[in-house]
Amino acid sequence: MRARRLRDFVLLPIALVVVVLEDVVWAGLIHLLRGLNGLPAVRRLAERLGRLPGWAALPVFLVLEVLGRVGEFWAFALLVRGELTAGVMAYLGVRVVGTLAAVFVYQSCAAALLRYGWFAALVAWLGSVKHWALALIAPWRDWVHAAIGRTRSRLSWRLAALRRAYAVGRFRDGQD
Repeated sequence: MRARRLRDFVLLPIALVVVVLEDVVWAGLIHLLRGLNGLPAVRRLAERLGRLPGWAALPVFLVLEVLGRVGEFWAFALLVRGELTAGVMAYLGVRVVGTLAAVFVYQSCAAALLRYGWFAALVAWLGSVKHWALALIAPWRDWVHAAIGRTRSRLSWRLAALRRAYAVGRFRDGQD
């Protein structure tokens, strides 16, 4: 029991990062992609990517990774020159755009990529990490949700309403 608590305490920061990435970053990117997918040029690109076989889709991720590393090098160069704000903003911009592009490519090419057993296993493993992280922080998350619900502030009511609206898809339909 004591070893389990120690393990959970050590792994809690990792779980928090996973959950924040899932709840905030991933959800935000998916919402942004839904909006972008409404553009005709983006739809055509997604259709073209969706027709790629797996062996051709995998190098697209490599190109995105190389471009991301070039952007990180640029951000690092800005930091070395003492331009802290520009360096941090460049790094964050590169990471957000790179992740957005990777998610777009994955969504477009998922059918072909998931035919590879190792890729499907990797996706399944990442899903299990997400579920593990959510289960690990569930008590704290429930406590925060309950505390927000008890405050009855205008902000908490609005956040809850926005969350419900997003969950039922009102934002995707442009109704809010």
